[in-house]
Order: sequence, then structure tokens, then C-alpha cells
Amino acid sequence: MDQDLSSRIKGFFDYWKKRYEFIDSLNFNEYSHEANVLIWASLDALSNVWAENIGKEECNKLGQRMIFEAFLARYGGELWQLVSLPDVWKRIDDGNVSINKEKLPNDVCRSLQTIGGRCFSPDLTDLEQRRNRSISDDWKMDKIINEILNNHPTTDRARLEEWLALSRYGAIAYKEMRSAYIHMGQPGKGTHGFELYGFEDKPTYLSWVYNTPPIMGFNIKFMLGVLECCIKEFEDDALKLQKDPVPAK
Repeated sequence: MDQDLSSRIKGFFDYWKKRYEFIDSLNFNEYSHEANVLIWASLDALSNVWAENIGKEECNKLGQRMIFEAFLARYGGELWQLVSLPDVWKRIDDGNVSINKEKLPNDVCRSLQTIGGRCFSPDLTDLEQRRNRSISDDWKMDKIINEILNNHPTTDRARLEEWLALSRYGAIAYKEMRSAYIHMGQPGKGTHGFELYGFEDKPTYLSWVYNTPPIMGFNIKFMLGVLECCIKEFEDDALKLQKDPVPAK
């Protein structure tokens, strides 16, 4: 192992560990705005560094939102493999069925419109209608793709994956949290800041189980853990691959 390279890699990630420690030291009740800005900006910066070198092949031709999404899916933990099914349903209901100017087939759209057991108000009891959605109600992308391919085997898998990625948690977080905080100084309309059950360990919904559009919360304490995980896993990857995350030009 090249010791000089390993030292450069460790030095880079030591810098980000210090950023993490600073955010962790903040009083989140008093400085929630600042903590959110720093967390989301840090993840954004790390994702772009990753896309420039180690993740370059994977991120070829991806825009910033999808680079951010792919980075969290790779380094942020299993939860970032999940797709928000209410977001899928909403996009289908709105006719948002194109990717790179090509539409998903009509039969695939019909399947996606009810995938995951979607029910509509007339078919539900009052109690069922008012059950909060949980991330346990959502599916990983692979499960959705397998379901669609089993029923529609001629489906273009790559196109379907690209379309579904826009409903994966990382893409939603980019829009509702990263972009909203960086550009507007506040969270987006499709998110919430309540400390619901499990908020420290996972994203939470503030919308009913089958309601669209979804309202998802990404709590500071949860996201701080995600940032720590991303720094560690990205560093492990760089050391394993023996690739400098920011090579000298």
C-alpha cells in the first residue's frame, strides 16, 4: 500500500470528520437552520468529489441531484435504497412518465400506479385512511424492478431504474432539504420537522399511508448519522481502491 497516498486519503477525510464534529457540537434546538445547511452542504460537496473521481463511471452524464442520490445510495446505508411509493404514485397520476424524453410503456405505468398495494379512499375504513405511512411500507428499488419485470418482461430495465431513482429517498431529500435550505433558507413543502417515532434512526412520514404527495422528514440527528456513515464508507472505499478522492491536477 502506498503510504503517501494513504496519508493524503486520511488527511482528506480527517478534514470532513472535523466538520462532522463541529456540527455535532451545535445545540440543534437553537441552531437547527445552521446544522441543516452544514449537513446538506457537506453531503453535497462529498457527493461531487466522489463523482469527479471514484464515482466517475457511475455518475457519467448524471445531473447534480442524481449524483447526490447515487452517493447516498452507495455510502449512506440500506435506507437509501428505498423508493417512496407515494411519490411514484403521484408522478404516475400526474402523467410524469418520461425519462430522457422517452415514456414508460402504458402497461408499466398502470402497474406502478398501484404497486405496493395502493388503496383508494372508498375502499378503506376511516382507521385505515388515517394510518400514518412508515418507511416499512416502501420497497427497495430492486423489489419494484423485479415485480415489474415479472409482469412486463420486455421492459427496459435501465430506463425503469433511471425513472425510479427520482423517487428514491436521496432524490427526494435533495429537492426538499438540500436545495430548499441552500437556495431558500428553509425546508421544502414536501417535508416536515416533527420528531415522530424513530426520527433519530430513519426518515419519517407525516402523511397517511396512501396519500399523495408524500410528506417526508429527514431529522437533523438522523442526517448527522448519515453524514458520519458516508464519511467512513467513502474513506474505506478510497483506501481499498487506493484512489485519492481529490487527486492533484
